[in-house]
Amino acid sequence: MDALFNHLLANCAIILFGILAWTNLPQRKGPERFSSSVRFGMFFGVCAMAVMLRPYEIQPGIHVDLRTVPLSIAGLVGGWPAGVVAASMASLLRIWLGGAGALPGVTVIVLTTGVGILASVWLDRRYANYREIAAFSALVALADLVALLVFTRSSALEEMQGGAPFWVGLVFVATIFGSLAVFAELRRRDTNQSLKMYEAAIQSLPESLNVKDKEGRFLLANAATARLMSQESPKSLLGRTIHDFYPSDIADMFRKEELDVLSQECAKMSEQEFVHKDGRHLVLSTLKAPLHDESGALFGLVTHNRDLTEKKRLLRALAESEKRANIALSNMADGLIMFDAELNVVFCNEQYRAMFPLTADVRIPGVPARTILQTAIARGEFKDIAPEKVTEFIEGAMSRLRLPGIVQFPLYDGRWVESRTTPFEDGGCLVVCSDITRSKRDEEELRDLNVKLSEMAMTDSLTELLNRRAFDTALASEIGHCQARGSTLSLLMIDVDRFKAYNDTYGHTTGDDCLKRVAQVVRSIAQRPGDRAARYGGEEMAVVLPNASEEGALALAHELKTRIRALDIPHIGSEKGVVTVSIGIATLDGFSRGVTPVQLVRNADEALYRAKASGRDAVRSWETSGFEPKEKIQVADAAS
Repeated sequence: MDALFNHLLANCAIILFGILAWTNLPQRKGPERFSSSVRFGMFFGVCAMAVMLRPYEIQPGIHVDLRTVPLSIAGLVGGWPAGVVAASMASLLRIWLGGAGALPGVTVIVLTTGVGILASVWLDRRYANYREIAAFSALVALADLVALLVFTRSSALEEMQGGAPFWVGLVFVATIFGSLAVFAELRRRDTNQSLKMYEAAIQSLPESLNVKDKEGRFLLANAATARLMSQESPKSLLGRTIHDFYPSDIADMFRKEELDVLSQECAKMSEQEFVHKDGRHLVLSTLKAPLHDESGALFGLVTHNRDLTEKKRLLRALAESEKRANIALSNMADGLIMFDAELNVVFCNEQYRAMFPLTADVRIPGVPARTILQTAIARGEFKDIAPEKVTEFIEGAMSRLRLPGIVQFPLYDGRWVESRTTPFEDGGCLVVCSDITRSKRDEEELRDLNVKLSEMAMTDSLTELLNRRAFDTALASEIGHCQARGSTLSLLMIDVDRFKAYNDTYGHTTGDDCLKRVAQVVRSIAQRPGDRAARYGGEEMAVVLPNASEEGALALAHELKTRIRALDIPHIGSEKGVVTVSIGIATLDGFSRGVTPVQLVRNADEALYRAKASGRDAVRSWETSGFEPKEKIQVADAAS
């Protein structure tokens, strides 16, 4: 019994060491589930073989050990590819070892691995809970026990001196703890991957987001926070407080708000206007919210800052423009004319007659409104009235004198007049005319300002290309047009090679200049009607090419790559010596239905990934047939 205990304890140590070694193996990136499963099976197959080399021999050629633990876990976690690989490795070793127990040993290997594979199918790629792991471990131990009873002679069982129940129990316990350890590691890896994704998402936010502890020290900050604090990177903020970046009075104000949030444990939004230490005048919309750990204990707060400086400036400009328009209207001398029920002039003031100098002589009491209109048209006082539209214009104007309303119209000398009609109960009316020339001018300025605001909202400020939002809108629209017309649509995804190394070497200012020059070339190739060039994010740009075949897109991409290289921008951090780009192409034909912008971008991104993987300064395309992926590689001459 002691010998059996020692051997099985040694087996447990081997299994424990194997699982610990697996948890410390470097993780391979990528979605290759099959290859990952095979590697998992190979590792646990080696673990099973190591256990088999330290068996307990109950009779010559008949061995017992804990091989079933790593084999069943291989099938449970890695599925059938891992189970087949691990079982094959263990079976080959058992056959090589030979002896009377070779065939029963292989049978046990196949049986317990099969239990793991069946359990994997039942789980369907989800993680097992405690009950499921216990049930699985019981099945593995039962399979081991059945094999022991069926394939082992009674004399051999007597040799174990009553150790069979202990051995089966140890199989059960070892399988439970081994499975728990493996699933815990898989959950840890998933959590780590999710944390990396969250961090990447936070870092990509254009607005400041940071986390501080209760003492106000930065625990996490994104790049936008670093820019707000005039720092080169978020790392320079960690462990420091706002007192390190703002004047003491401003820092104290911010810290007081933080303490209020921490003490009340509720979110608070405020607008902060202040002068930064570097002289910048900033207006921020700030949201501060408390953070709690899993136990509910308060450990810090999260702060989100939205820069409203430019928006406030534009709003002040708009308010000032509106103020000027109101002043112009309030100081304007109005003209007044009154008509009776037959629409003859009853009264008009001099301001009214002065507004219409060409017909002032007929704008007097007793003259019919129709006569005034006919005379104004004949003398050219009204602007842009075609001869064939004269009757229609006069009848429309006469009918509007019977209804309340406002009409604006231009005069021959460029002035604009607004008439406001108020009908009387007896059929007459009062018309107040205002010279709104200045108001019209202000209105046009406001409209121009609104157009500029709209352009700013859709344009990337650095490259002057379309921004990401405008790109998403344009791509969705063009895909809809493409499918409606049955035409083609190509998408270029462009990435500046080794751009991080460029920034690290030459600095972000030079990096911005580099992006501007690259963007100019990208914009220069998108010259057809409907072509759209955009900054997709960071150093990545995109070009939407309606009615462009794959061949045309490839030719354009190669031209773009060559022209970027011809800029001859030095880049010692690149193996090319100069700034280059890699380009991925995806083409959609009009017969592909249900294709989303996300799918098209994903295909172009995959083509871009292959271009970069092939050595950069290259072009790759993703060919679609019914939008089923089929790789088509166009190898670019890196020296061209």
